[in-house]
Amino acid sequence: MKIGERFGPHPDFRRLYYSYLSIPSAIFLISTILPALVAAFLYLSFTSALIVSALLLFPFLLVAGFIAFWIPKYCFSISYVFTQSEIVAERGVWWRHKSTVPYNRITNIDVVQGPLSRRFGLGNVSVQTAGYSATGGYGRVAEASILGVKNFEETRDFIINLVRRVRPVAVETEVEAAVPEEATRQMLAELRKIREILERQTS
Repeated sequence: MKIGERFGPHPDFRRLYYSYLSIPSAIFLISTILPALVAAFLYLSFTSALIVSALLLFPFLLVAGFIAFWIPKYCFSISYVFTQSEIVAERGVWWRHKSTVPYNRITNIDVVQGPLSRRFGLGNVSVQTAGYSATGGYGRVAEASILGVKNFEETRDFIINLVRRVRPVAVETEVEAAVPEEATRQMLAELRKIREILERQTS
């Protein structure tokens, strides 16, 4: 992993998405469609049963086929780049989405693994910034997620090292806030001196 090197999810990420598709599809097919088909052929004429079968199977196969066609295109569209100052994440088949996260705004880095992703040895690295993590709670949204990587621990440590090289934005804000405060104190001191001079002249 290097600065400026573009990379994407591991090839097993595609297999993971196919698992997400096949498991619910198999459950729906066995629990809903097959009993309906059996009942249709038992209680309806052969022609009617064929019509019912077509009406049930065609939408199911159409949706499943579309998702199976979309998965490799989506996985291929995902890319990440670590620059000197920020993380750039891109994804999307028809609508492209690009996230740019400066290192000096990163406040939290999480590694997330589900039951199936652990089976494939994959993990997601979620990067949160001050604006996104300020809401707190379990439902925090990551501003950038590095999906489907095998070396997720290494990726997290790589980002942490990059974050440590830059000054956090909170520190910069405190410094900027200190400047007006110092200027205010100087103005008050000058006003006191002017008041003392005026008081001496009038006395």
